[in-house]
Amino acid sequence: MEDVEPVVEAETRFLRTVETLNPKKIMTCWSESERITMLFPGIGLAQGPRAVEEAWTTVARNTSNLRLVLQPVNLMRLGDLAWTFLSGSIVSTHGDETLTVDVYMTNIYRRESSGWKLLHHHTAPAPHQPTFLEQRLN
Repeated sequence: MEDVEPVVEAETRFLRTVETLNPKKIMTCWSESERITMLFPGIGLAQGPRAVEEAWTTVARNTSNLRLVLQPVNLMRLGDLAWTFLSGSIVSTHGDETLTVDVYMTNIYRRESSGWKLLHHHTAPAPHQPTFLEQRLN
């Protein structure tokens, strides 16, 4: 069995860094590869470092506070690649409105000379999650 602790550390660092809402800091968790991708609700697919950073900038610009309450479900490592699957909630504040959204999250990491770095991040609402509009109306 391959050592997964460095991947767990990279995952923890990424999740805590996302909560800072600082796109420059968030990008330190990412590979510098031109092939990185991110898929996030309301933003769509971002491909490449510039697009990924712009996506995080959009999140930061529209969010005044962010808290990730996630539990690991699965972590797999195969050589220099690893992927994680988490479930839980994202609690975000937008102006004077706070929303809690149940989500599934998948991250793919690659071991590089500077450590484990993200190649892909995908967040999706959990299937039972009410739509954003339904949350706002209730």
